[in-house]
Amino acid sequence: MPTCRLSRWLLAALAATALLAPAVPAMAQATPAEAGLVDITAIAPDIKLDIRYATPDNFTHVAVYPAPRCFLRADVAKRLVAAQADLKAQGLGLKVYDCYRPFSIQKKFWALVPNEDWVAKPVEKDGKPATGSKHNRGAAVDLTLVDAAGQELPMPSGFDDFTDKARRDYAGGDPAARANAKRLEAAMAKAGFDPLPSEWWHFDGPGWQGYELLDVPLN
Repeated sequence: MPTCRLSRWLLAALAATALLAPAVPAMAQATPAEAGLVDITAIAPDIKLDIRYATPDNFTHVAVYPAPRCFLRADVAKRLVAAQADLKAQGLGLKVYDCYRPFSIQKKFWALVPNEDWVAKPVEKDGKPATGSKHNRGAAVDLTLVDAAGQELPMPSGFDDFTDKARRDYAGGDPAARANAKRLEAAMAKAGFDPLPSEWWHFDGPGWQGYELLDVPLN
């Protein structure tokens, strides 16, 4: 479903959320709403969550999030809802693995796995975030496809598999799994997302460069 056909209540909810975010410095922002972030479950409850970093079921083998929450910038959230609507018309849906990630948690990731092939290195300047992950900006999302019953569809690899199987140009494995990854990519690209070549599950919202790195808590 094109963005222009999203229901009026959804657009109103997004606008109301944006109005709740005052223009205050990043380090003074106490809540996701004040930072301009939208809780995806508030506007798209049919998008399923499996926030892996709130559990030990992730590449760090440690629960690093205090709560399984998905926050995104308002425009990114709107685009994700559009992708969900498009897939729902096909009898499919989205399950999200990761959304906004506080900068302080990015530092924990780096402390656990200091490898730039796997983790974006967090750098501070004058005590403030200077470089980090697009997730720290609330402008990236990791996800997969589910069927009408909410069951995950086969993909070329698992989430956070850092082998060639995770790459979008991977030509091996199950053809049906590769087709599922392509279907996910098509729906996300239609909604305006940019796919990361090395990870079939990772998508960046357009204009991510314009969003600041944040360190507001998830809960």
